Amino acid sequence: MKVTIICGAGLLSGKEMMALELGQGLLQAGHEVSYVTSLWGDGKFRARLDELGFTKACMRIGFISATMTLECLRMTADQLIRVPGLWLDYARFLRKETPDQIIHTNWHHLLVLWPFLNTGRDWFWLHEMIPDKPQYRKVLGALSRRLRGFVPVSQAVKESLLRIGIPEDKIHVIHNGLSDPAPAGGVPPRHWSGVRFGIAGQIGSWKGHQDLLEAFSLVAAKHPISELHIFGDGSLDFVAELKQRAEVLGLGSRLFWHGFVADRKDIYGELDICVVPSRTPDPLPTVAIEAAFFGLPVIASRSGGLPEIVQDSITGFLVHPSKPAELAERMNEVLGDAELRHRMGAAAAKHSRKHFSRDRFVAEFVSLMSK
Repeated sequence: MKVTIICGAGLLSGKEMMALELGQGLLQAGHEVSYVTSLWGDGKFRARLDELGFTKACMRIGFISATMTLECLRMTADQLIRVPGLWLDYARFLRKETPDQIIHTNWHHLLVLWPFLNTGRDWFWLHEMIPDKPQYRKVLGALSRRLRGFVPVSQAVKESLLRIGIPEDKIHVIHNGLSDPAPAGGVPPRHWSGVRFGIAGQIGSWKGHQDLLEAFSLVAAKHPISELHIFGDGSLDFVAELKQRAEVLGLGSRLFWHGFVADRKDIYGELDICVVPSRTPDPLPTVAIEAAFFGLPVIASRSGGLPEIVQDSITGFLVHPSKPAELAERMNEVLGDAELRHRMGAAAAKHSRKHFSRDRFVAEFVSLMSK
């Protein structure tokens, strides 16, 4: 099978990493894989495609928005001006590569490639919750008649599609999967005293970092051996706001900021417990899956796709979003019981390898596309 994955990738984040995982898995399974990506963005996704040796076509495929801000209007106008050239480039690509199946990862790109959509070939792989708003009902409803189907990454995303009227027979849930990121010989023994909590990924208000700081201040007051490690980048203003709040809470030497760290072993291999306190429904946070592969219990919000990753009281705990006191209770419980940490961590590793492997992920995609 010849498969093309269209991923604009302004940044190299969770969705882009999954697009790379899928491509590598399809290639290893004997299929031909090519990518279409954007000339806009920071270039990291394009660089990874080159490193992995994939065929890629770079085009001016970008952003369409109804949001009435100056920046959104500017980006939309820029995209619309470039549509004729984009169509020529994409038509040439289709003639050259002749893909059997095309996987789209962004509804903005589906809109600008509307004339080329084919119900026997084109899929929308969704990594976002869809708001129940009239504009999404109209746009995605129209797209449903031009696509072979929708592939949401979680049941939570599927439910958001059903709410806006997408027919259920057009929706096929496939959970993301990873090549095992943990070391082949197992995670090395932890060499520090005390207990380390950690949060990884993009730093933003919707991710719940502020709730984690509040919760950790309650934990730190009871457990002087505890630490909190924050991995990732975000808005400089928001990071500064978090640091100021941490200072007010008196976290001082108990809080460690690491910035962006590329090697997952250097994140999860340095922690005891992973916390994913998302304030808004997260479709299927990769960080919760990665942490489980490393044998870490995960304490996460009971929203979005997180309950599809974390088995409450088995591989970790689920808590209500934006409830720092409840989050602190569960953090204290796991911190104070080493046997519980080890039992949950072992269960998390076993669960992730069974349900979130790249082999399973790719096999389900191939089965769906082959029908």
